[in-house]
Amino acid sequence: MKRFLIPMLVGALLPVMSVRADDTPLAEQMEVLDDAYKAMRRTEDAKEGVKLAQEAQVAVLKATMMTPDFVEAGGHPDGKEKAMVEYKKQMGQLFLVLCEMEAAFLAGDLEKVQELVQPLKDSKKKGHNEFMEDE
Repeated sequence: MKRFLIPMLVGALLPVMSVRADDTPLAEQMEVLDDAYKAMRRTEDAKEGVKLAQEAQVAVLKATMMTPDFVEAGGHPDGKEKAMVEYKKQMGQLFLVLCEMEAAFLAGDLEKVQELVQPLKDSKKKGHNEFMEDE
């Protein structure tokens, strides 16, 4: 009986005990950013858009001070120090676009908001290509 019970318990607890790569503090901030980004693309409510842009800005500021796992593990070809400078620059540019998006929402300029969606999308792709390990 013990022979069957122990493997069943281990199998049941293993998913709870394991830590996924996307459970990092950086991944959590990126999820907040991604959720806000998706909602901003769809909203036509200026007040909601401002709130979402501000949430995304806070997530970017928090994430900027964190080190991507790929960089920490030494996976970036330029080395950690140079990679972190580039990471912070890209995050700063992302923050500026989010500020522009907030201003567009405040002005009620939904057309401008939609124009800014593409730079956000491009920023995400560039950052993931450079600072995440290929799966």
